[in-house]
Amino acid sequence: MWFLFIVGLLCGYFMIAWTPTVDPFVLEVFLTDIIFDPLKTFFALVSFFIGFISNAILIRSATWHTLQAWRKETTNRKEQFLSYSVLLTFFILSMIDVKKTIIFFLFSFAYGMMSMNVYKERES
Repeated sequence: MWFLFIVGLLCGYFMIAWTPTVDPFVLEVFLTDIIFDPLKTFFALVSFFIGFISNAILIRSATWHTLQAWRKETTNRKEQFLSYSVLLTFFILSMIDVKKTIIFFLFSFAYGMMSMNVYKERES
């Protein structure tokens, strides 16, 4: 779980750092920045993908542990605490760039919830 926390945080940071910032947002300028720096764009996309998968696993685990605690079932407290560390990741990343962090969080949350059913079946 610590590994997922560190990977999610680092990949989120690199995704924010390597994605062009256009303020105010103009689609043409954003696309031009992406096209003329393809290596940076590629690394930003890879970081985004790896990071949102790592955070989705932590979100899924945190949700699962919360459901277990709600039903008064026994849980692994260490794993439960580490899965809640995903909130710290998003808090730290939001201090860098809120808009990109919100997009990163939405993808992570959506994927984590979609994979919840598979995780629940595997745990049972």
